[in-house]
Amino acid sequence: MAAVCLVFFLAVALAATGGGEAALVEHTFVVSQIKINHLCNDTLVTVVNGQLPGPAIEVTEGDSLVVHVINKSPTGLTIHWHGVKQQLNCWADGPGMITQCPIQPNKNFTYRFNVIGQVGTLWWHAHVGFLRATIHGALIIRPRSGPNSYPFPKPDKEIPIVIGISQDRAPRRTLKSSRIYEDWPRSPTINGMLGDLSNCSGVIEDNYILNVKRGKTYLLRIVNAAVHEEYNLKIAGHKFTVVAVDANYVKPYTTDTIVTASG
Repeated sequence: MAAVCLVFFLAVALAATGGGEAALVEHTFVVSQIKINHLCNDTLVTVVNGQLPGPAIEVTEGDSLVVHVINKSPTGLTIHWHGVKQQLNCWADGPGMITQCPIQPNKNFTYRFNVIGQVGTLWWHAHVGFLRATIHGALIIRPRSGPNSYPFPKPDKEIPIVIGISQDRAPRRTLKSSRIYEDWPRSPTINGMLGDLSNCSGVIEDNYILNVKRGKTYLLRIVNAAVHEEYNLKIAGHKFTVVAVDANYVKPYTTDTIVTASG
């Protein structure tokens, strides 16, 4: 009985000092295949909720996250919550054939876990084969005490930037190739868009355009969702102030180039 009372007291104390009550954040991921046309090729890709990149998940530190995965694709898969510490939730981590068997076609699975002791930008992705090339999205963890608690000036706006890849063929075909590195992409993407360097048909591909205002501060939540590639990110005529890496605050430093590794 004493142990039960102690646990209850700790829970009450955490809620009282945490800057607000924890919430239950719930999402549904419907995994299916869609056809996209990039670089003059129609490619059948597997995505979540019909979009690439997939939906960004936003939680507050201390929340419980529930994600229902409905697999309408022809491929077994899992979802991994990249960088989440999974304290007492290791069974929800998502690596296929490690913490769970893949979710088979026409089957469902629900992930339930708490997001504790982390603030910042992480991401989620498929963890079977190379499906993560098209099944991925940002996971944003906000501080329990609000944006005014950032150890840097509060930004005027926050924007997820997901760097991905565009391939000639679907990742599942690549996985069956004789060489694992035959998946080299033809072009990187920003938030699913190729940009005006790609005009194989004479029609320029759509750019990702971020409208900004002079004098405003923007917090870019950058995720490299490519399979293997590193990318250097620059904005012409501007510099970045790096304030966090992998959901950890760092001593702010200024640079004109951000090097992002896969994952």
